[in-house]
Amino acid sequence: MRAATQVRRGALLVPQRAVQETQGQYQVAVVGADDKVSLRKVKPGDQIGSLWILDDGIQRGERVVTEGLQKVRDGMEVKPQVAPPAGPSAPSTGTDEARPATPRPPS
Repeated sequence: MRAATQVRRGALLVPQRAVQETQGQYQVAVVGADDKVSLRKVKPGDQIGSLWILDDGIQRGERVVTEGLQKVRDGMEVKPQVAPPAGPSAPSTGTDEARPATPRPPS
């Protein structure tokens, strides 16, 4: 049984599929203003359905990769696409979800 013991206003929520776990370390791929990927260590908190509260590692408004995580590498330039919300009642996550599955060709 789960019961709400506290209310966290302004909590940063991201889709669970955006968070990768490797050997007890959690990371998220963030797409910067220059459309380059930056891998960041994050500290996940509680889960709310298919969303995770992130206690540390990214800021509100940053774009996170939700698809193609196996293909992205730190510093890779991508063409981000906005992902549709998970459902009609999906809460705002405070981040823009990006799906940069397609690397840009070298210039």
